Amino acid sequence: MEISAVVVSFNSEKFLEANFRSLFGQTVPFQQVIVVDNASQDGARVVMDAFPALEKVLLPDNIGYAAAANQGIERTTSALVLVANADIFLDPEFNRRVLEFFARQPQAGLLSPLILRFDRETIDSAGQECSLALYPRESGYGRPLARATLVEREVFSVCGAATVFSRRALDILKIAGEYYDSDFFMFWEDFDIGWRARILGLKVFFTPGAVAYHFRSATLPRSRWSRFSLTQARPAPLRFHLLKNRYLTLIKNYRFRRLWWTLPFVLAKDLLWAGSLTIRSPKIIIALVRSRSAFKRAWEKRKLIKDHE
Repeated sequence: MEISAVVVSFNSEKFLEANFRSLFGQTVPFQQVIVVDNASQDGARVVMDAFPALEKVLLPDNIGYAAAANQGIERTTSALVLVANADIFLDPEFNRRVLEFFARQPQAGLLSPLILRFDRETIDSAGQECSLALYPRESGYGRPLARATLVEREVFSVCGAATVFSRRALDILKIAGEYYDSDFFMFWEDFDIGWRARILGLKVFFTPGAVAYHFRSATLPRSRWSRFSLTQARPAPLRFHLLKNRYLTLIKNYRFRRLWWTLPFVLAKDLLWAGSLTIRSPKIIIALVRSRSAFKRAWEKRKLIKDHE
């Protein structure tokens, strides 16, 4: 069994050298290492040139994380594919541990590894769970690794910072010619694809054996308000994608017959969350209205997903 890597980059110069060194430094090598660059304006492409074995897809425009990841996946031929952010690096034994996992669990479709922050002591994600209000929740987020009990298990979804797909899962997940939904641009694409995987009968796992390190929130204090504060600090265009993608995800994946009991939690959380994202930038609401074509496509994709259930 072979594994390839797809890395999506956008102005990621300060992370790429460590990222590529970890990818090429695996004890079990990747069959392919592909970077898809979203028209970076920093020195990212200079760093890429220092790695001759790297397969580069240099885009003229920033098409977003989801669409860029799709372009990379389309170029892979291996049985397993890692899709990762540029701001991660892998433990040298990552590939070996992933291959051992899929040998034990051949029915697995998606795998979320243990993701630690750069301090190597704090958990960033031990797989994604789904809250009562149908929001993604990173298991173990912000907890000290030394105090956590981590076991291999099924989870609701995957953390997008580093996700491993089987080829069979990718074939099943492909809807309207895409793996990730390019209408998302960025944010929520991991929760969306994990939820879709469950609907389509694929198994999603977490394993603590395969370890990656991620920059996200590396300097945030440990507080239940940390992630809320991070969301509020994002510029308005990014908050627009957060809000848009929340509802694209629900349109495509929410099934009333199974989840009717979640409605009170969904409505209560969304009144607070959507209000907090838009109160300082009412123009986000106008942008949502202008995105009606994306919402129309989400309804069409919902029908395609239901046809494959």
